[in-house]
Amino acid sequence: MDIKLYPAYGHPDGSGRSPWFRIQNEKLYPVYGNPQTAGGSAWYRIKGDKVYPDHGHPQGSSGNPWYRIKEGKLYPAQDHPTGSSGFPWFKME
Repeated sequence: MDIKLYPAYGHPDGSGRSPWFRIQNEKLYPVYGNPQTAGGSAWYRIKGDKVYPDHGHPQGSSGNPWYRIKEGKLYPAQDHPTGSSGFPWFKME
């Protein structure tokens, strides 16, 4: 199954119709809809309901989650650079 992540209504850039990430083997890879870049390295890794920056992320990897997953949406967690939010930044489709 090919799952992609699209910007949701809580994202600072607003919701979008182009995917920014694809999920493969519990990792998130940027795709060409991502305005920052698209490439071969994973930016994030998924562990349970938490999403952590991985080695391919421009700011490097972290042991602290940046997002939490709830009902097919990603919400910024406490350790996200902008802080936590009750509004989803990404939705899975």
